[in-house]
Amino acid sequence: MSSSRLPRHAQGFDMNQRYDMPRSRLARSVVRYLSESQVHPYATLRDFSLRGAVDVLDIDLDLSLDQRRSVPICSTEPIRIFMANDDSWSPHVISTRSDFPVGLVHTNLDPDVDGGLCLCIWEEDWSDLATSLTGQSLIERIRAWFTAMAAGTIHDDDQFLEPLILTGSNTLIIPAGEMEGPWHIDMALKHRTCSIVSMSRAEPETPIFEEDFAVYSPCLPSQVHRGLSNTPYDLGALQSLCLELGFNLIEGLKAWLLESEHLASAAHRRPLLILTVPKRRTVEGVNEKPEIWCYTLGGSVAELGERLDVTITEDDTTAPKVLGDISNAELSSIRMDPWRVVQRLDRSAARVFSGSSRAQDTPLLGIGAGAIGSNVATIATRSGLGPWVLVDGDITLPHNTVRQVQRNISVGLSKAYVLKQELDSVLAVGGNTSISVNVFNPGKEQASLDRALRNAEVAIDFSASPAVLGWLTDQPAKRAASAFFGPDGSDLVVISEDLSRSIKLDEIEAQYFWAVATEERLKNHLIAARLDRIRYANACQDLSRPLPPWQVHTLCGLAAGRLAQLLVEVNAGFRMWRLEPDIGAVDSVCMPVHKVSRFQANDVRLTVSEEVVRTMRMHRRQSGENETGGVLLGTFDLVRNVTHIVAALPAPPDSQQTPTYFIRGIKDLKPIIERLAKASAGRLHYIGEWHSHPGGVPARPSDDDERVYTHLKTHMEPSGSPFVMAICGELDTWLRAGWQERETVHGVIAHGEE
Repeated sequence: MSSSRLPRHAQGFDMNQRYDMPRSRLARSVVRYLSESQVHPYATLRDFSLRGAVDVLDIDLDLSLDQRRSVPICSTEPIRIFMANDDSWSPHVISTRSDFPVGLVHTNLDPDVDGGLCLCIWEEDWSDLATSLTGQSLIERIRAWFTAMAAGTIHDDDQFLEPLILTGSNTLIIPAGEMEGPWHIDMALKHRTCSIVSMSRAEPETPIFEEDFAVYSPCLPSQVHRGLSNTPYDLGALQSLCLELGFNLIEGLKAWLLESEHLASAAHRRPLLILTVPKRRTVEGVNEKPEIWCYTLGGSVAELGERLDVTITEDDTTAPKVLGDISNAELSSIRMDPWRVVQRLDRSAARVFSGSSRAQDTPLLGIGAGAIGSNVATIATRSGLGPWVLVDGDITLPHNTVRQVQRNISVGLSKAYVLKQELDSVLAVGGNTSISVNVFNPGKEQASLDRALRNAEVAIDFSASPAVLGWLTDQPAKRAASAFFGPDGSDLVVISEDLSRSIKLDEIEAQYFWAVATEERLKNHLIAARLDRIRYANACQDLSRPLPPWQVHTLCGLAAGRLAQLLVEVNAGFRMWRLEPDIGAVDSVCMPVHKVSRFQANDVRLTVSEEVVRTMRMHRRQSGENETGGVLLGTFDLVRNVTHIVAALPAPPDSQQTPTYFIRGIKDLKPIIERLAKASAGRLHYIGEWHSHPGGVPARPSDDDERVYTHLKTHMEPSGSPFVMAICGELDTWLRAGWQERETVHGVIAHGEE
């Protein structure tokens, strides 16, 4: 390679044919960057050397730091980088400054490396990091580490505390929740060459072991998190570390070995050390999640006792050694294997791993344990949401297993009960409940259902039944929501009440029907049902539509995500996702939810969307001095005696409009209403008439208006449909609603500023 004049920042380093000497690709990249870069790299290469299979680079970093520093980092910091000659392991970076502070977080005490103080520069796996780590990016990562250390920002307040030592490949699984004993082994097995041991708080009745352990589990004094200590691999090193932390491990171990329980089984059990180290962020701080150290020692408990000179074993019988002296033991000769410690997840831990910001459990009620309910509840449980009360009166049928959580083994069993069992098995904490009833006939479960409704933060209807949605609306729940598929299974709809329930679930549903009938983005949502039904049993209604499981899981994942969102929202919501199965694309549509005015007469309820009033006022204003009007559209529930007005259509073009009267025309009105009814799957109906009064004239019925209302009553009451007349005036809107064999409802809506 031809030589060239070194930039000023590289002068002083004599290359002298040594340019190609680094064998590591990354080491060569660093050398070239520091030697050839035409832009000052803020680092100077001082030396390069070979140590066996390792390339060693000595570098001075040039740092730009604030005057006020949390940690005494210098403007020039000398470092040494060790790199494998074949780039097979990540570079080791150490500080070579003799007075560099010891005990900082994100540092590693390692006496086997020069100076003993390694810097924890990254957390990524080396196989992933190596694919994009250049010489320049390596130098900049190290410079950024020093800058963050100086500023005191290298460890975020919401970041987990740093471990005190590293671990090995054997795995100890501890219970969820508080890391407090006593613990008992409930499983021990081998996986390839590694041991896996699971602990429980309750002693198992019939434990199954491949290995038999005796557990010593002391708790050490609380520690402030700091840099990594050198991992002990012998009992002497572990004793030294424990003494440094204020605990005499050997004295405690001696007392444990002499307990009668351990003497009786010493020859047949292996010692398992589980040390709990409480940790806090600062000296004055409170203890946070503790660190657990786990070690196995070679041989049996009896052999350990003899090596510590505290017990003696003859013919499989172990007894205290009368003249034994533990100070005679060669602790450094007793080798140990460190274990990795993992904790089972409760809902709190699951929320952390799923990225949820919720601090507390969220009691939820799910009505319907079918395709949507079972999958959404499972995903939500994995996200740490719950516990759930699951309500469904159906049993699991064979065809349900295609798109529901319930499996073949649960065919014939209650859907709700099986789903409860499935949810309880997801995490290390259960607490889910099932109520296997139809909500319309709960029988002896009425009290349980009422209690679940009161306690749930949100009650969600997964049943895809308009009747159940209406029932849930009328219940004393804190908040209600509903999630359902469109007829062909490619659309998902989630509607949800606001936190104060000022807009009820059925009122949002009525607005949903108007939106799907008029919004271009929702076109054909309710008229795209598949016709190729499958008969799954021999009753006339035993029919189901084909629906691919991947499609169900895609939409249910979105529904579970929406559930997590609405738990932190206060407003009502109406969201739809439209899936194109051929290409897998999903379009998200968010529609506004309008406030409503609600009027009641005994058990009859009339609601009017504020959008209806706004529309009538707009047409009134546009008509100038003339009266105007049109027809009202809405939905109704014959069982619950509820009418929702969601639309006010404008005057047909053949209407007569004058300053003193209005006569509605009929041109094109019937096909418009029929088209809207079809687009809403028959849920939108003609409800009645509206007209305006000019300024200065109260929005109250005149004699002519009364005749119009009588006409409505005469023609609509016999059919059983509700009928409404509305008058939009300058200051308010007046309404009257009648219904066969029901109370007449009156209402006045005061106008605000437009």
